[in-house]
Amino acid sequence: MKADFEQWLSAQFADTGPFTVFIVLVRITDDEIVPLKSSYAHLIGDGMTWREMQGLLDRAGTTWDGVAFFVGLGPAGGPLPDAAAARKLREVEADVKADPLVFNRGRFFDRAGRHLRVDEVAR
Repeated sequence: MKADFEQWLSAQFADTGPFTVFIVLVRITDDEIVPLKSSYAHLIGDGMTWREMQGLLDRAGTTWDGVAFFVGLGPAGGPLPDAAAARKLREVEADVKADPLVFNRGRFFDRAGRHLRVDEVAR
């Protein structure tokens, strides 16, 4: 059975074709999501498995519990130019730091490739 990540990637690619993905690695505690590292990549196909993606993410050199993916498209569709992608990545970083509920605007997965959702916690 395909991981939630693989199902999402396949559906996203069917919907938009190639795209830019903004990637945010996080640490998850009982009541906090802490962004650790981020980057972007241009995806031109949907053949990547969760195991392959996890291997790439593990090469970031930090221990992570979850990852969020946010989709970006150029003005005519397709991946964003690198300069625009770098600017957009800074926006994504600022947004997730300001409000963890922003993770729900993208696709958020645990280390097993299962879809997660962020809910507010009453303190």
